[in-house]
Amino acid sequence: MTFYTVLFIIAVLLLLARLPIIGFYIRAVYYGLCLMIGGFVGGIASIPYGKSANNHFRMFKIFQFMTWPMGIEFELRNAEILNDEKPYIVIANHQSALDVLGMSYAWPVNCIVMLKSSLRYFPGFNLCAYLCESVYINRFSKEKAHKTVDSTLHEIVSKKRKVWIYPEGTRNANNELATFKKGAFILAKQAKIPIVPCVFSTHKFFYNQAEKKLTGGKCIIDILPEVDSSKFETVDELSTHCRNIMQQHRYKLDAEAANLNL
Repeated sequence: MTFYTVLFIIAVLLLLARLPIIGFYIRAVYYGLCLMIGGFVGGIASIPYGKSANNHFRMFKIFQFMTWPMGIEFELRNAEILNDEKPYIVIANHQSALDVLGMSYAWPVNCIVMLKSSLRYFPGFNLCAYLCESVYINRFSKEKAHKTVDSTLHEIVSKKRKVWIYPEGTRNANNELATFKKGAFILAKQAKIPIVPCVFSTHKFFYNQAEKKLTGGKCIIDILPEVDSSKFETVDELSTHCRNIMQQHRYKLDAEAANLNL
């Protein structure tokens, strides 16, 4: 295949990417390839450093560079809250696979992520997750889920880890947050550490799977003040409080994002 043939193919794909439905699939496949290739390249580059939570930064830079042509921008607010060296639980709303790109702009030092167990088999991404010491949780087995929580608790205590968790448990593109799973809040209570809510504005201005829409756009990420888990008597009270403040802030950010995406 000649150099000019490659240029011709790229030009055709760029033109097709501008079409409504075909463009959606081209961009979606491209994003998936960025996850796979970026994870693999970042993983290979991180092998000399061994397993480390801070390998995330190397891989995120590669991923951000690869996804730059998609034109999706993230505005991070109150980032200084993430600079605290003590351990804490980050909880964020989860809308789509684009959250992987979003979280790369709000990642704290010495942080690991809790992932659903099926991602263990995603090529490239799994190498990245392994070298970043990510934790997999089986949502369909209470026994295995409890073991994961126990091992994560040990990581928090022994290595002063921060842990990123999506408490909704699955992707949710609706305006209303789904009911939060208890894992993040059990961890916070048992480890006696705070929770730091991270709220992403809606993706609907640039991504909508039902409408086959995937374009450039802007998303706001706001880090809210930490929540002292010790001030709540039960896990349910802590979970409800965190969901309520995140939901109210989500409404506010969505209104701002609407103006940013005119």
